[in-house]
Amino acid sequence: MLSTDAWIAGAIGIEELGDDLRVAFSDPERADEYAEAVGGTTIQVADDTGLDEWRTHAETHRVGPFTIRPPWLAQARLPELVIDPGRAFGSGSHASTRLAVEILAEQLSDLTSAPHRPRVADIGCGSGVLAIAAASLGATCVAVDTDPAAIDATIANAAANGVAASVDARPGSAREAAGEYDLSVVNVTIDIHEAIAARVRRHLLTGRLVVSGLLAGPQEARAADAYNARIIERRQQGEWAGLVLHLHDAFPPAR
Repeated sequence: MLSTDAWIAGAIGIEELGDDLRVAFSDPERADEYAEAVGGTTIQVADDTGLDEWRTHAETHRVGPFTIRPPWLAQARLPELVIDPGRAFGSGSHASTRLAVEILAEQLSDLTSAPHRPRVADIGCGSGVLAIAAASLGATCVAVDTDPAAIDATIANAAANGVAASVDARPGSAREAAGEYDLSVVNVTIDIHEAIAARVRRHLLTGRLVVSGLLAGPQEARAADAYNARIIERRQQGEWAGLVLHLHDAFPPAR
């Protein structure tokens, strides 16, 4: 539950190293308060210090139909997604990402009989792992993120996985992804879900929405309420939950 408390306290990143938990805060006061509450210590570092430290501890992960690995580790079981997040979020190791990949793969398998290639929107794409997973399963994908580093990582990772032609990475958010989709996916924290839900509904015409990045419990209902949707499937890994939502009375895509 320490990581749950950290997110609630305002953490911007969490890294689990064996029995140790490393938590990043942008606000030094919040860092001090959390450290005092859990009996930890704080160290103030430059903004880019430690961004590559996780590479030392990186592992491969079997997620749905894929093995996800960073490019510096040896090839494992196929099929695989080779993901280098660079300076973006999303190595594929976090439970929220694993949930999203699993649910996305199962949802796409239901669309294989469609007369056209499934079209997927990835809102807040980070390293592009979800967009690349969708493209590897035969979909075309529009991937957007407000972080320029995420767009760079998505483009590079799509090329490395041989799906560059199927992934359209664009800077921005829901408005920049406006259109009609068979499936959309948003893997962000609950505060961001609540901030962008209205724009997702306004700009994306999509029947089903995969949402992840949620702590199991009240955040699930909050996400459904934010999107004015009902939960038609849920899955949980540890303290994290992933949902499939059916949107009610979605707006048509913006022109």
